[in-house]
Amino acid sequence: MKNSYLINGDDIMPKSPSEENDDEVSMECDMNDSKLRDERHSGASLVLAQVESRGSIRALEVDLGDIDEERKIQAAEGRLLENHAPENADEFEKLVRSSPNNSFVWIKYMAFMLSLADIEKARSIAERALKTIIVREEEEKLNIWVAYFNLENEHGSPPEEAVKKVFERALQYCDKKKVYLALLGVYERTEQYKLADKLLDEMAKKFKQSSKVWLRKMQSSLKQNEDGIQSVVNRALLCLPRHKHIKFISQTAILEFKCGLAERGRSLFEGVLREYPKRTDLWSVYLDQVCYIPLPQPKLLRSLLERAISLSLPPKKMKKYLEYEKSADVEERVEYVKQRAMEYADSTLA
Repeated sequence: MKNSYLINGDDIMPKSPSEENDDEVSMECDMNDSKLRDERHSGASLVLAQVESRGSIRALEVDLGDIDEERKIQAAEGRLLENHAPENADEFEKLVRSSPNNSFVWIKYMAFMLSLADIEKARSIAERALKTIIVREEEEKLNIWVAYFNLENEHGSPPEEAVKKVFERALQYCDKKKVYLALLGVYERTEQYKLADKLLDEMAKKFKQSSKVWLRKMQSSLKQNEDGIQSVVNRALLCLPRHKHIKFISQTAILEFKCGLAERGRSLFEGVLREYPKRTDLWSVYLDQVCYIPLPQPKLLRSLLERAISLSLPPKKMKKYLEYEKSADVEERVEYVKQRAMEYADSTLA
């Protein structure tokens, strides 16, 4: 098992009200799996609880507003420790008494005990946190459960059985889909792909109408370069309600672009745009993907841009077209796009 951990505040995902808004295509699709950092075996992975409990298809569904809100939360959490980081158990006890519903400080306390190789004490702190945090703080409780997953995944005897016991308990108290997604994150991060695949198969049966679950299955298949990706798409479309098809297809296309399968991504976008030719949000996302293909084909990109600007796209898409032609350093094309931009501006003001 690989002891590499991603500890990056920007990857902490808050719960978004639009998580299941299935007619809306995310505009922040930076499929960034951030480089993993090596950490000591001191319980640093427990800090990932906030990441994994709130995560899912995080690269596809991050909203700038969500990021701003999460940074405020992180700043507040940081202020709890900035004056004097606890150095012993007594100081941690004072901290958890002053902030009993804050999973961040409980997880830090667990990690501190693991740094002292006191695994049983770390477990007892997890149990205390679960009893102490009030019922309505669902996300905070979920964070503790995920920290518990991480603890047993590293120190359980044997790990798989220990994690399973904690997982089954968590299912009784938390949103089941969130718990499944959180455990999936633990398995994927620690590269236990057989366990992750087994869990994904179970999730696809339990939550077969969830586009989020099918997208995680697609993401896993693409990362592992598995055959049969098209069969996953077909199964998903059979199981998902029709109003979720656009979301699933467009975000699957984004995943394929980001995994270097541009032709397949294009095919999916073209298919959905044939059915919904005036969906400017789909056009915007499609253009974003094509523009960032390494060494994009100029004729293809120009053709798409010409098709798209006949619609009422946001002005920034015209700017993107202009920037592309400037980078190609073709003066005639730059002047042509400037003229089209003026015509576009006049038509929107008319």
